[in-house]
Amino acid sequence: MRIFKYPKWLRRLYPDSIWGIFTSNPILYLTFDDGPCPEITDWILQELRQYNAKATFFCLGKNSKNYPLLMSKIIADGHLVGNHSMRHLNGRKSGTKAFLADVEEAARYTSTTLFRPPYGKLKFKQHNLLKKAGYQTIFWSYLSYDFDLKIPVEKLVEQAKKKIKAGDIIVLHDSEKAFVNMRVLLPEILTYFSEKGFQFKAIPR
Repeated sequence: MRIFKYPKWLRRLYPDSIWGIFTSNPILYLTFDDGPCPEITDWILQELRQYNAKATFFCLGKNSKNYPLLMSKIIADGHLVGNHSMRHLNGRKSGTKAFLADVEEAARYTSTTLFRPPYGKLKFKQHNLLKKAGYQTIFWSYLSYDFDLKIPVEKLVEQAKKKIKAGDIIVLHDSEKAFVNMRVLLPEILTYFSEKGFQFKAIPR
């Protein structure tokens, strides 16, 4: 079962984390996981510029290390950078010590205390220790499924237009796999919601 719009009761699992921004103003929060990625990141930045849209990029440490110029471009365009771990570890399948070390290693290349767990999965102990270390965990309220190539992109667009609401944190992916769908989905989201008077902002700190 694919859940596009995450239910509010799920937020109780990690009440100190951010799942969405409570606002009645027409604002949306685009986020991009797994980058930076050559060519794709540049394409995303170009699309965002057309709408004066700001976003938050949750970058993998290994990619941030390999592509420092792309990291500089993200920051130069006024976007926010978040930590998405060094090697995209699944917290629930990783030991706490190894998982935290992976996050800390990524922090050397992302220089941020905003953290999004890969797959949205981490143990309560990991979450609590990250909080003590000064990290703010960011989940999401809308998952685009741009990475799921079994879903027709037309359905992804339909679901986005139907279910995204003010204050939503939206997950897209800065990766080669997701680009097949994201290159259609992102322009549709930007155009549709801009015409409805929405602004796109980075997650407030």
